[in-house]
Amino acid sequence: MRAFAVQRFGDVPALHDIPVPAVDGAFLVRVHCAGVNPVDAMLADQLTAGSPYPFVLGVDFAGVAERVPAGQDAIRGGDRVFGMAWTHGAYAEYTASVPTAIAEPIARIPDAVTDEQAATLPLAGLTALGSLDALGVGAGQRVVIMGAAGGVGGIAVQIAHARGAHVIGTVRGDPGEARRLGADEVIDSTVTDVFEAVHAAHPDGVDAVFDLVDRAGTIARVAEILKPGGRLVSTQFVADIPWFADRHVVASNISSGKNPQATAEGLAELGRMFVDGTITARISEIVALDAASSVLDQLRHGGIRGKAVICI
Repeated sequence: MRAFAVQRFGDVPALHDIPVPAVDGAFLVRVHCAGVNPVDAMLADQLTAGSPYPFVLGVDFAGVAERVPAGQDAIRGGDRVFGMAWTHGAYAEYTASVPTAIAEPIARIPDAVTDEQAATLPLAGLTALGSLDALGVGAGQRVVIMGAAGGVGGIAVQIAHARGAHVIGTVRGDPGEARRLGADEVIDSTVTDVFEAVHAAHPDGVDAVFDLVDRAGTIARVAEILKPGGRLVSTQFVADIPWFADRHVVASNISSGKNPQATAEGLAELGRMFVDGTITARISEIVALDAASSVLDQLRHGGIRGKAVICI
């Protein structure tokens, strides 16, 4: 099969002919589309001599279940499916989704959702869904979403808005996209100190902060804008939980491997929200597999707004 992969340590990712995954107890999926995520480029740049090779890039897939493991009744051969494939990669004609692996959920695609749309949802959507659940975001609450125009942040804005929260989004540049997605307030972090702006507008503090952008050096300032008992989720895995607890903030770090929503049920919920209009697919471009290298270069330099999709 054709796959966009790193063949051996030190190589750059490129198209290769490699064997179709043959994994006992796994779903074999013929990939129609693969969603592009920042983690794809990050993983390619962090491979070591001990990484498994060939290493196929990509996590999010949408396609058709070709082979279904015994005992899996929710999906049948020929069903359209979407999910995540960390172990075997998604930038390929085929991938394998292992039900027993961490964070490799798979579910049927609703009939009203296209393969291109479905491929944008798994990683970003499940991260947004799990993080907002951890934050307890609901009606009447004030939540700051830092990175509101990105893939995860854009879905989080839509879900928080649908739950009745007052959404304060931070962006780098044009605030229009975050407003269209449902943010009530938008702060351009390139011209305004976010924490000063939030404190000025909400001197009593906000209920929750979903931080997709800050590193260890700046995330401590979140304590300046949260109410006592407020909640913080970081997807950068830099929240010092005991430090925040000493300041009456309930902090947590969310990743794909530490997300209770990274399940088939979580994917099904995303599908339902897409069908009922709660969330949308923000597709910036659709390209062929042989253009994967160009898309990853754009991603590394911040040149993609919305989601790029590779269709095989």
